[in-house]
Amino acid sequence: MLAVQLLTLLIGLFYLLVPKKILNFCGVEAVHDKPYAVGEGRSSYAGILIAFGAGCVLLQQPSLNLLLAIAWLVAGLGIFAQIVLDGGRDLAVYLKLVFVLLMGVLSYWNAELVNFNLVLLSGSPVEWVIFLVAILTFVLGLINLLMPTLALKILKLEASAEKPYGKGETRGLLAGFYFSLGFACLFFADPFIAKQFAAIIMGGSWLLIGVGRFVSIIVDRGATLYNFAALIFEFGIGSLLLAMIFGLI
Repeated sequence: MLAVQLLTLLIGLFYLLVPKKILNFCGVEAVHDKPYAVGEGRSSYAGILIAFGAGCVLLQQPSLNLLLAIAWLVAGLGIFAQIVLDGGRDLAVYLKLVFVLLMGVLSYWNAELVNFNLVLLSGSPVEWVIFLVAILTFVLGLINLLMPTLALKILKLEASAEKPYGKGETRGLLAGFYFSLGFACLFFADPFIAKQFAAIIMGGSWLLIGVGRFVSIIVDRGATLYNFAALIFEFGIGSLLLAMIFGLI
């Protein structure tokens, strides 16, 4: 559904442009001695949301609505867990849950369903790269969903004093979108969907995560060894994956 795709893109742009405000609304903030960590909003959040939204709009494949539906519905599951397990019983959290579930239902309503099965590898280099990046993306989604404390520590973020339920913030969008991408590339039985369209969005996501981190290094003064290493890794695997998919290398 075009409206959901555009809203996904728009939310990603908000994270890119005003990460501190969005993260504070969600109940998280940078660790006190690492203020530049608000830039994770520009990278880890914005990159994947923008790639999802833009990819679905540009590729216009009905099966990608299923990818989007899984992302939003898993995010809804994560927000429900935040309510139950992390004490997120503010009205804002309930409204966020309703919004996220609505986005998921609308995407599913307009999706072209596909069969699920572990994608078989033929041995080509591009399939192995897709497989390995998908494993990484899928595992990151699970970490965000099941181990939000660890996820926040990696991101150098923490729950704000006013909203302690922010300790479960990563269970939402981060968990949903990383999980969905990895899952699609690993388990969508249609190899053309899994190895082309979903993989293109996955490559674009990692590339834009790297771009967002580069912006953060400049704007948020995050010129640290960690950020430079992450930038090389994220931009590198995104570029490599897209170049191999499009036959450039």
